[in-house]
Amino acid sequence: MIFRILLLSWLCWTTTAVVAQSSASPLEVDPRYSAERLVKEVFATDRCETIFNVRQIGSNPDGIGYFTGSEDIVGFNRGIVLSTGKVQNAVGPNKRTNTGSQLSGLTPDPDLDRVSTGAVYDRSGIEFDFVPLEPVITFRYVFASEEYCEFVGAKFNDIFGFFISGPGFAGPYADSAVNIALIPGTRQSVSINNVNYRTNNQYYLDNEFAATKQQANCGGSTETGPRFQSIEYDGQTVILTATVKVQVCETYHIRLLVADINDSNFDSAVFLEAGSFDLGASVSLESEGGQDEPIVVYEDCTPTTMRVVRGADSQIDRDQTINYRLSDNSVATDTADFTAGPGTVTIPAGQMFAEIPISALSDTLQEGEEEAWLILDVPCACYTDSVRIVVREAAPLEVGLDDTFYYCPDNGSTLSVNVAGGVPPYTYEWSFGSREAEPVVAGTLPDTISVRVADACGEVQTRRAATQGSDPPTVEFPTQDLTACWGEEQQIVADLTGVGPFRLTYQIDAGAPRTVLISNAGRGSWPVTRSGDYHIIGVSDRACSTEISERLRVDFYQPVLNTSFTDPTCAGSNDGTISATHLPTVEPYTYQLDSSAVDGLAFTGLGPGDYLLQVTDALGCVDSAFVPIRDPESIQPIDLTCDQLRRPPLSLNANGGIPPYEYSVDGSNYFGGELWNTLTPGTYYQLSIRDAAGCEILQPEFFFPKAAQRYVALPAFFPQDAGGNVNIRLNYQVPRNQIFSYRWEPAELFDCPTCPNPTLTAPYTQDIDLILQDIYGCTDSLTTYVAVDGRTPFYVPNVFSPNGDGNNDHVAIFANSGLVERVVSFRVYTRWGEVVWSDADFAPNSAQRGWDGYTGGQPANTGTYLWSAEIRLYNGQIERQAGSTLLISE
Repeated sequence: MIFRILLLSWLCWTTTAVVAQSSASPLEVDPRYSAERLVKEVFATDRCETIFNVRQIGSNPDGIGYFTGSEDIVGFNRGIVLSTGKVQNAVGPNKRTNTGSQLSGLTPDPDLDRVSTGAVYDRSGIEFDFVPLEPVITFRYVFASEEYCEFVGAKFNDIFGFFISGPGFAGPYADSAVNIALIPGTRQSVSINNVNYRTNNQYYLDNEFAATKQQANCGGSTETGPRFQSIEYDGQTVILTATVKVQVCETYHIRLLVADINDSNFDSAVFLEAGSFDLGASVSLESEGGQDEPIVVYEDCTPTTMRVVRGADSQIDRDQTINYRLSDNSVATDTADFTAGPGTVTIPAGQMFAEIPISALSDTLQEGEEEAWLILDVPCACYTDSVRIVVREAAPLEVGLDDTFYYCPDNGSTLSVNVAGGVPPYTYEWSFGSREAEPVVAGTLPDTISVRVADACGEVQTRRAATQGSDPPTVEFPTQDLTACWGEEQQIVADLTGVGPFRLTYQIDAGAPRTVLISNAGRGSWPVTRSGDYHIIGVSDRACSTEISERLRVDFYQPVLNTSFTDPTCAGSNDGTISATHLPTVEPYTYQLDSSAVDGLAFTGLGPGDYLLQVTDALGCVDSAFVPIRDPESIQPIDLTCDQLRRPPLSLNANGGIPPYEYSVDGSNYFGGELWNTLTPGTYYQLSIRDAAGCEILQPEFFFPKAAQRYVALPAFFPQDAGGNVNIRLNYQVPRNQIFSYRWEPAELFDCPTCPNPTLTAPYTQDIDLILQDIYGCTDSLTTYVAVDGRTPFYVPNVFSPNGDGNNDHVAIFANSGLVERVVSFRVYTRWGEVVWSDADFAPNSAQRGWDGYTGGQPANTGTYLWSAEIRLYNGQIERQAGSTLLISE
């Protein structure tokens, strides 16, 4: 330890001149990124979001960060840096050989403690859980340290590791983890003592001061390295790749960390390449014919291939390993019916796809067509794909060639052979040397020719045929009448010579060429249903073809009717008309209207109805047309609505017919809507209505109403004396004859509840309702109330003289018998509140049910006494009163 300190003192002195020569570094470091952001946005390619539980290892955020720079510094241009000191210290130039800073001091670690030769300081890193989508996970990294080169071989060095745990691992570290930071091709961990200028130096890059290398006997060049101006660390590894095999869709945990050993001096760092931690990219399964085409394989035939194609998000510079399997709903199986590889395929770096051979297995069963689906075996992925496999038994190859081949020596002919079954594509070998499916031959052929046809599975069939030269065919058209009615069929007749069947080529009105087949030589025909100029331009038979030019005219006639009509002017009038024309065909013509013969196509004086018009020409061609004659909409009498009657001013208008309308009440003078201002509400008129077409109707006994929000006005209340009655008088807002009926409620209060002016007798104040209906059926409801005289319905004498003279001997309750039903209670008190007499539940107006002026059998003292009473009215209401009375002794 003392040696280390002394050496640093000398090294710090030797770097003074070098620092003066440094230039700005292209390496940039940003410590402000969180662990979550560094993993998900920088380090990992996590398309399906299967990374979670991201955490920083170490308490000081300055130990992790994001870096960018040119590729000749670290080896990749951006990524994550994990450092035992502040990540900003990584920025060049290399200012001294002992750069270091303390992050958090002593930091024990469950994994690093197992391999460390001393105490763990300033551990720094990240850890997270992930679910892989591919069976092999890789990422690229570089280890760099200030302990290079002078501490190579020391008993303790800064260390780092990538510890992964999960299904399939049984390593020596925490949770059975293994360290995947290994020297390529070995099981040895990457460290300062394992990768340096002496050991595994092919993986080491020197960045040390020249003086330090000489002082520490580190070997190497006497000059500084090419990264001296760009990065602080004295040495680093080349780009190394961590590789690990995992189980797809299982959950794993990885810890990526670096630490100082025994002290916080001399920083070390791990650089992780951005995007290199790739959990798997999308792929597609395709046939050779494209993504939507099935893969068809035949038994006893050569294999076809399935392509596994990289998705657009795949990194082409890396291998991509994909699992696939047979779908559970497949009929064909990959053990009994076909083979489809091992279920895993790797697309090599730089390639867009890998191919898997698909072969059908031969059996003796006739199973027909069977289907299977190969699907991506990544159930946790956010993508999926499948390809359909069709297993077929190849049908026997069948080749058909006519016994005799007719050909045209002068014009040339096309040979054809009918091929069915087998497995396409087919190959052809003709005896005269051609390999075309339909070769064109000219001149004279041998008396016999042959063709050999082979399919894709190697089945071969050979056929032979005799040859026969032939003259070109001819065609003539006899004179013929090609005239008929539309919808019928004509036959064009042709006289043919040659070897059938024949193919005639023709145009209609110079349109696109058409063809028709006629089987045999001699007279033949073909049907036509279209008018036009027919131009026959060619004829061919089994051997030859000939260009010709024959013209025929075909006509199909129909005297198509074109009708027009006018409806009657007014509803009920018979002045409708029909007129018609038709296409000219062949004269003479005959006409019918509703099956009756007529002379022409003009008709007047028609009432409403459906008329059938028909024309027939000299050929018997017929056309007919239905002509509907309809009454116009009739004028409708004025129909008032309740809404109109409730919204003054009154607005009246007719309906139907053709507006605008005019009105008259004398049958001669017509007016517009201004007429209503001259009419008297409540009066009946003989109303005539005329529309814009001059049509009229009479609306007899038309009642001219008045519009009002209320038919009558009721007072706020009707006053009535208690025990009395009141005669109702209404304030009419509309003519009285506009109101049809009256109904007063409660009906028992009125002597005539359906009369306009009834007499009302109410025992107490209450609501009353009036329901009116007018002559149009509209109703109106009004509510008011009757106010019965509000004075006290009972009284108690304020003086009495109980002397036995029969006059005013008792103090009792006297009440309006029309209002008061019962005395509930009656009490008399002294002025000090002592009850001297009481009674309850009796009818009023009985002096004998009052106090007689005695108490305890003795006359009471003269003076003032208090009383209280409760009475119940006929409507059930309880009234309470209190007062005083004077007892006089005489």
